[in-house]
Amino acid sequence: MGISVCSSTATTVVLTVRAITIISGGYDSGKTTRMINVFNNLKMGEADGFACVKVINAESQKFKYRLRRLTTGQEYDFIVQKIDYQYDFDEYFEFERFIFSTMTLRFAERVMEEAIRNPNIQSLFLDEIGVLELQGQGFSMILRKMLQCDKDLFLCINQKNVDEIQEKFKFSADYHI
Repeated sequence: MGISVCSSTATTVVLTVRAITIISGGYDSGKTTRMINVFNNLKMGEADGFACVKVINAESQKFKYRLRRLTTGQEYDFIVQKIDYQYDFDEYFEFERFIFSTMTLRFAERVMEEAIRNPNIQSLFLDEIGVLELQGQGFSMILRKMLQCDKDLFLCINQKNVDEIQEKFKFSADYHI
């Protein structure tokens, strides 16, 4: 557990103990669902974050990912397979077989920065940390800021990337789900 000093005066020292929980598993193993369930069991107004939700078209079997803000349920187009890309995003970047919305990523960064500064928010959630972040892209900047704050963190990471993510971002988890 990380311990950080939140405030200090000549007579008082207030300590906050925070925990980092990794929700891990293989591809399509239910990590996102587990993370959403943990979020839904917390007191409303004390947590914020994002889940990366897979959306499958029943007719074409094509899929994309939407980024869902957990506090509001609002979803934003985020990731599309290159072969299905129809110029859906004003700004984007490519990684492996996917196209990512830069605008959605920036939105997530702003929301998480606000949540980090918000004293009422005690827990932060971030889904789908992986190879992209290992290369300094995607949520890497958000993750670095989250790791510097004193809030409880819930991070979804594919099992095959857990050790590398912890090594690159220099943290260890207190709990694994």
